[in-house]
Amino acid sequence: MAAVLRIENLKKSYRTGRKSPRREAIDGLNLQVDAGQILGLLGPNGAGKTTTLKSVLGLVNPDSGDIWLFGEQGINAKARKKIGFLPEQPYFELYLTPRKLLKYFGKLFGLQPSGIEARISHLLSLVGLTEEADLSLNRFSKGMLQRMGIAQALISEPEFLILDEPSSGLDPLGKVHIRGILEDLRQGGTTILISSHQLSEIEDICDAVAIIDRGRNVASGCLDELLLSEDRYEISLLEPALDLSAELPPSAKWVGEEKDRLSLRRVDLNDALKLIIDNGASIAGVREERLSLEEYFTNRVKGSSEGTEE
Repeated sequence: MAAVLRIENLKKSYRTGRKSPRREAIDGLNLQVDAGQILGLLGPNGAGKTTTLKSVLGLVNPDSGDIWLFGEQGINAKARKKIGFLPEQPYFELYLTPRKLLKYFGKLFGLQPSGIEARISHLLSLVGLTEEADLSLNRFSKGMLQRMGIAQALISEPEFLILDEPSSGLDPLGKVHIRGILEDLRQGGTTILISSHQLSEIEDICDAVAIIDRGRNVASGCLDELLLSEDRYEISLLEPALDLSAELPPSAKWVGEEKDRLSLRRVDLNDALKLIIDNGASIAGVREERLSLEEYFTNRVKGSSEGTEE
């Protein structure tokens, strides 16, 4: 699969004061986003996520390293025309209306006047702002402005969409709505890179994640592969089991109060299955346990920090 974005050994540092040492915002980062993929870029505050996105967009000049967009090294006008961007805190001239704002961005992208109005109507309907099309933005809530930010990011029908905290300011229904838009875009072939702290949303929509800490990639890959536990399994029973707690292996524990799901280490799996069958219980299934993205993220970032301290 072709890579829409590839980053190799990217570095960027900032000086925090006249006499202070430079701080490494990105320290040898490697990252790849494949065509048609939705990749979540995760990391604690100060990990370098926003600096990475701005480097890809040419808004920040890295100290060293290489960036490839659409198979070509460097950031040029041709590549930029294929990219839509939502910054973490979008700012618009509040005297404008959604219609006028989108027309302005459409002209910046070189859209033909004959097609701009139809594109604007489609986007305002897509983000749920048709009725507010001619209201000035100073009357908008934070969530409505966020919807406008998503609309402007889509004005040029980008092949590659970069979103920095896209659900910021949105209520639960708004988050579900935007998630549906992103899923439709993926089905249409759009490649999406999302930087977010909303781990549950990333887990719901992304195909893969890259976790960075202190400017370095500490984990990356397909979500289904990353979140499967390599050591623990879950046994599901057709009916709640008899009280077997005293006989179960040390690593085994019941999941919930019904006692119809048992979690245990792989080394104890065979013994537990034999015990359950010998006591007359019926097994519905056995599967590898899947971590939540929050659990996986916490473990990797914590491990990265401990390794640095050593």
